[in-house]
Amino acid sequence: MARLRRSIAVALCAALLAGAAQADTVLRRGNRFEPATLDPQKYQTHYEANIILDLFEGLLTYDAAAKPVPGVAQRWTTSPDGKTWTFTLKPNLKWSDGAPLTADDVVFTFQRLLTPATAAQYAQLFYVIENGREVNTGAVPSGKLGVAAPNATTVVFKLNTPAPYLPEVLANAFASVLPRHAIDKRGADWVKPGVMVSNGAYALTSWATQDKIEMAKNAGFHDAASAKIDRIVYYPSENITSALARFRAGELDTQIEFPAAQIDAVRANLPQETKLAPSLLTYYLALNTENSKLADVRVRRALSLAIDRDILTSRITKADEKPAYNFVPPAIANYTPPVHPDAALTAVQRLDESKRLLAEAGYGPGKPLKLAYSFSSNEDLKRIAVAIAGMWKRVGVEAELLNREGRVHFASLKSGDFELGYAGWSADFNDAATFMYVLQSASVNSNYSRYRNARFDTLMDRVAQTVDMKARAGLLAEAEVLALRDQPIIPLFNGVTRNLVAQSVKGWVPNAIDYNLTRYLSLDQSAVPKP
Repeated sequence: MARLRRSIAVALCAALLAGAAQADTVLRRGNRFEPATLDPQKYQTHYEANIILDLFEGLLTYDAAAKPVPGVAQRWTTSPDGKTWTFTLKPNLKWSDGAPLTADDVVFTFQRLLTPATAAQYAQLFYVIENGREVNTGAVPSGKLGVAAPNATTVVFKLNTPAPYLPEVLANAFASVLPRHAIDKRGADWVKPGVMVSNGAYALTSWATQDKIEMAKNAGFHDAASAKIDRIVYYPSENITSALARFRAGELDTQIEFPAAQIDAVRANLPQETKLAPSLLTYYLALNTENSKLADVRVRRALSLAIDRDILTSRITKADEKPAYNFVPPAIANYTPPVHPDAALTAVQRLDESKRLLAEAGYGPGKPLKLAYSFSSNEDLKRIAVAIAGMWKRVGVEAELLNREGRVHFASLKSGDFELGYAGWSADFNDAATFMYVLQSASVNSNYSRYRNARFDTLMDRVAQTVDMKARAGLLAEAEVLALRDQPIIPLFNGVTRNLVAQSVKGWVPNAIDYNLTRYLSLDQSAVPKP
């Protein structure tokens, strides 16, 4: 009997060990905001893109360092004139429901992306495709778009002009290939849990609003064997102080962003976990130029001059961000940003000029300018807002601070329901045009300021048709000078990627666009420091 008990105990222990060995590996990621959508063509923010990149894949995707690499396409060729791109898909591609993924899905994806009814945030980036602008403005039907599928594994893009940066654009979340069969069947409901069909390394399993988003490894993914994480749980973490506490308690494995006010303590107490990197990102204020109070360029210039960027970066953000007077970050490739004249002024000179411009525009002690400043719920953004409001008060501007939930804030920017709004723009590809296109009049979903300048639009059209990189950079600089003179936005500072990553997480590579796909990560519990 004793021998039998020992045998049972040994067998039970072995079974438990085997079960433990087979237990799912779960990565818990803090992600700032509750997504407004997981539709790759309708999202607005970097925080939604983080999730979408785990669920979907485009013709290209990102590697561990966020560099463009083949996605559903295994290779591509470009014609001698640079205007015809031919993509060959990987064999036997499947959607998460087992249906085949073919070139027809790719054609459908770009037709849907540019169809006006989709209202895609990034549609203008694909005006380089033949009839891209015409389809997006409703001038011609989507079937006229220059994307075709001669067979099930080949996709051909016809471009208006050469676009050597195209691979970088196609790696973005908004260029993810979409399942025509699922969208045709389910309509707008196709993105819901239990319904969504995707082609990325993971598939959506549940979404509890304001709580968590869960996904599991997609067995049908073409490279499923390389993914080490079985399940992902994304937690919206709008309160980043609480998120920091959860990370320190071991409840989160990664957290995107943490309070700037605690950066010194974080660096001291979590040196291995703190990941900072320079970023191709500019934070700015969008000024609603259709608002009567902000239609006067003198008012917009005065508001910019009154802001002390050095104080914002040295006393508020404190993570090596750089003050910005230009929209395009200085580290962007093949471009030298023009020197903004305001940067050469002293703080006193900027304040004096701000007061002068406001007085010219009819504002002063007896008639203060009153504005509503909108920002998303976040303690850092509130500190920035309070600081800027204090700076404006010195020149007689009274700011009402409107603290809105993240997706409400971004929806208000898109709809025009704001006066001034805090925003950030991160490079979709390493080129100055990715910033300048935001200010084109055709960029209706990204041009929060409602900026309209025919000369600026003409310059950007010429940029799209110019192959010579030096001449192209000159046109972009001319466009930036013009836009900054009109001041539809107020650049504040160039951002830094700010992440916390547990020592148990392996494979994390800090990068300028701040994307770290879960498929490249793994968990090593032996790396967790002993208490």
